[in-house]
This record gives sequence, structure tokens and C-alpha cells, in this order.
Amino acid sequence: MRYLLFENEGKGEARTGVALMHPYRSLAESWRVMTTYRLRNRAEIVANNIRANMDDPWTVVSFFYPVDGITKRLSDEDFREIFFLLTDAYPEEVNDNPDPIHLLTGLSETELTTATGHAVVGRIQSILDAPDNETRAWLIRSLLSRINQRDLHPFFMRLSVRASPIRRRDVVAALGLAYDQPYHHMRSSVNLLGLRPTVRSLSLGTFDFKKVRPIRGIPIILPSPVLAQSPEEVVFGKCFIEMVEGTWVTIHHDESKTVGFTASGSELPDDDGWLARWAESAELEEGIWLCDYAEHRDNPLLIVDSLTPDDSHDTFMRRRPRSFPWAVKPMQMIDSPIELHEMNIDVPFVLHNSAGVLTYENTIEERVLLNPVKKERVVRVLSGRITASSSGGAPVTVWKLGVRDGFDYYPVCEVNSDFDFKQYCAPHKVLEGEAVKVETPLFVNVEVLASGWGDIGAYMNCHITGIAHSAGLADCIGVEELGYVNTEPR
Repeated sequence: MRYLLFENEGKGEARTGVALMHPYRSLAESWRVMTTYRLRNRAEIVANNIRANMDDPWTVVSFFYPVDGITKRLSDEDFREIFFLLTDAYPEEVNDNPDPIHLLTGLSETELTTATGHAVVGRIQSILDAPDNETRAWLIRSLLSRINQRDLHPFFMRLSVRASPIRRRDVVAALGLAYDQPYHHMRSSVNLLGLRPTVRSLSLGTFDFKKVRPIRGIPIILPSPVLAQSPEEVVFGKCFIEMVEGTWVTIHHDESKTVGFTASGSELPDDDGWLARWAESAELEEGIWLCDYAEHRDNPLLIVDSLTPDDSHDTFMRRRPRSFPWAVKPMQMIDSPIELHEMNIDVPFVLHNSAGVLTYENTIEERVLLNPVKKERVVRVLSGRITASSSGGAPVTVWKLGVRDGFDYYPVCEVNSDFDFKQYCAPHKVLEGEAVKVETPLFVNVEVLASGWGDIGAYMNCHITGIAHSAGLADCIGVEELGYVNTEPR
């Protein structure tokens, strides 16, 4: 099927050319190549498919990278049932423990694949949305005469819970290659706007990275910087050293309102308007600012970075504000992280790449955390909540941590964790806004970077390092110890 795109020669507002419906066999062959060989250029293979289908890139992206995760995908048991529904066979007529995908591919009735990629991807979504396997079998039956055995295998693999041959990073890189956009622009757009809106704006020719920014007044989830064990692991050179003194917050400021949020997206208390007074005294420009909050300093709130620079290509060095130095956190610049061996720093610190471009992810190319202290304490996990992922993927869980306060616990922060706490929690849906109840007492070891009290209440900056299986109330850090993180545990 062909169709023409006409161009207004005078204005140049459209493009001319012939667009072809992308054949499904091209997608299937690319899937086979990426699963058969251990390739490093998977993004280039996906980009080539996008270039061949520039007017419908979502078909290519959604085929290689299932955005719905595995919640709606089919298991081997589903495939077995579909096979019996398609063939009316009896279980005893089939060999013991066969691969159900192999059985289904053998049902193909053609030697040549004639289906288009758009039609197949649309059918995949219909099959996954179907209420039962009988409906799915009916939807699959018509494809058996249009897709050969060789190309049916990637089709059923895409329907299954088995892994896709590519990762999110490959998709983002492929979009950058196909549309000639920098990788970090694509990554930021996907993280902040989502994958599908980004693909849509690229296909329509309306992508503008300057519009890909956090919205003032809307919380931003700040991922923790990558934790490095030594300066040798740092991948950049010239950088700024920021001593960890408190906790990161974001300040959103414009003419009408000033509001602050914690790193986990909770709004800062501002009953007496102290945030607006600080912004006025600092002559703060409109925008979103990353700040460090530590009550023990003369100025508790100090600016670290601008999250809404005028130029999206600005490096960290150029984003550093200079008009009000008393409100900016002082940092020392060094030519190489190797110089840290001679500086003998004995407190946690963050290295900011002076040439780092803003991605809103705190990637290893932007910021790295080093902690020479590494003193672990015990806290209790009080509850959790499901919130939007800063990477634009599936929702993530943030856990509320509490310290000992008499015979009770006082909440001090919310953090992410790579540890699985499912066995301690009540069953819950992984949906944004869902509360997670911790039913069994759960104590964890944390690496405390900073803590204290202030206008935002008690706060703690920490990383969860493990589950403290035998800990109890008496083992927890006390609320009276906040602010003395460098003292030895009792």
C-alpha cells in the first residue's frame, strides 16, 4: 500500500515522498538477529527499522520494547491452551513437556509472510487485551495463513512473558540515531514525557527539547547519584566537589508562588512562608532549583544546580548560578577525581561532572557519590507508596523510614531500595498512588550520609544497605541522635 505526502513548495511545511507499509518479516528478521547473536549495535538495528517506517515509528518501537511490562503477557500455560483450541487435539496426542511456542509455529499454513508490521502489532495488542484464551485463539487463527513458521516464532515470543531482545536504553538510542537527536535529549524526553509522546512528536516533526522540562509546581522524583567505591570508578575528569551536609530538595519559583519538594516528591512544609522570603532575599530567578537543605548551617538552603536552564546544552559549570553567591553552595573544582587521594576527605561527598549535561536522572556521567565514612545504622521501614518512576518506566516504590522516638518511631525520610520487601508487606497493586502497608516489623541497615532538624522537620539522607533480620526497637538510631551522624553507633 502506497500513499503520497505532498509538500507546499513555498512554505516547506511538509515533506514529499513515498511511504511504504513496513513488512512484518523485516521486524521478525531483526528480532531473530538480535536474539541469535550477542550484538552491541542493537540500537542501530532498531533505528534501521524506524528509518524504513518514519511515518509510523510506534509500530517498530512497541514491537521490540513492550511498554506494558509482563502484566498482560501470556504464559506457557496460555499458549498450550491456545494450541489445543486451534487444533482440537487431545493432550495425549502431544509429546510430554513440548515447547508450546514451537507447537504453535508449526501451525503456519504459508511459506511466504505477507502481513505488514502495523497489522501484526495491532493484532498483538488485541490478543493481549482479549478477555480469554478462546478469543485469543480466534484472533491468532487468521495470521496462520499470512505468516510463515520462521516469522511466527518472534510473534509468539513478543506475546510471551519471556524477555525482549532489547532494553530501554537501546530504544532511546535508536530514536536518537533515526531522528538525528543527541542521546541525552532522547533520554530526558522519554523520562519526563513518556516513550509514546516522545515518539509521536518525533514522527510529526514537532520535537523540541527546550519543551522537555519539569513543570513548575509538580513534584520531581530525584534519583540518588551512583555510589562509587573509589575515585578510579569515576568516568569523567574535571569536576566539582559537593560535601554532603543535608538532603536534596527542589525549589519551584515564579512570580506568583514558591513551593518546595523533597527528593521523593513530598511537599515541604511552608506555613510561615519561609520559602518565599528566602527566594526574595536571594533574588531567585524563575525556574526550578536543586538545593541542599541542612539546618546546622548559617544558611540552611543553598543552591546546587538549575533544573531549568535557558539552554538545554548547558553544562553543570555553566548552570551554576553566580548572581547571588551567598545562596549558592560552595564547591571546589578539581581537574581529576584522582586528586581526591591527596585531599584526605573524611565525609560523604558528591562529584559533579563540570561538563555534565542535564538529564534529570543523575547518571554516572553526571554525578557520583563517594562515602569514605560508611557507618551503618539501623532504622525501621514504616510504610511504602507507589509513585511515578523518574526514568519513565513502571511505577516505583518509595519506603518511609523511621527512627526510634521513645517507644514509637518518628518518620525522617523516604528512599528507594533494590531490596525485595514483598514478604513483609500486605498484598498491593503496583499502581501510582497506591499505599503499601508493612505488616511484619521490618528493620534495615542504612548508610547515613547526613541528618538533622529544621523547618522541614527531621530529615535524613541515606542508602539502604541490607535487611537487619535480628534488630528491634533498641537497635534503632534515636531521634535525639539526628544531626550527629559521624558519631559511633552505641
